[in-house]
Amino acid sequence: MSCLELDDNDILKVANPMMDDIIRGVARRDYSLYSCHFSVDLKSLGGPDDFLAQCDKYAADWGSPGERDLVAIFRKQKSFTLIWNQRFSGTDGQVMSMMSVALKGGRYFVDQLLLH
Repeated sequence: MSCLELDDNDILKVANPMMDDIIRGVARRDYSLYSCHFSVDLKSLGGPDDFLAQCDKYAADWGSPGERDLVAIFRKQKSFTLIWNQRFSGTDGQVMSMMSVALKGGRYFVDQLLLH
């Protein structure tokens, strides 16, 4: 199946549980939960130590994560990318969360992730 054929609700049914685990992993400082949907390529970019350093930075700069609002969905043949406005308790500014999900071997994996 092509990701171009998925409607917004289909994409959100896949992506929201993944992003929920990522954000819960950040809040709990739990690398296993944070990375459980990552592709092999994404897992190879950093490990638990890098993750904990990022958690420290997020906590110091933004506080703890809260609600998020969908801003946009972009589709390609074998992937889709979502952008959210991610709230954090310690900032009045906006934090963008971006996640790309790739379809590989009939399964969906988080292939890119950014909190900025």
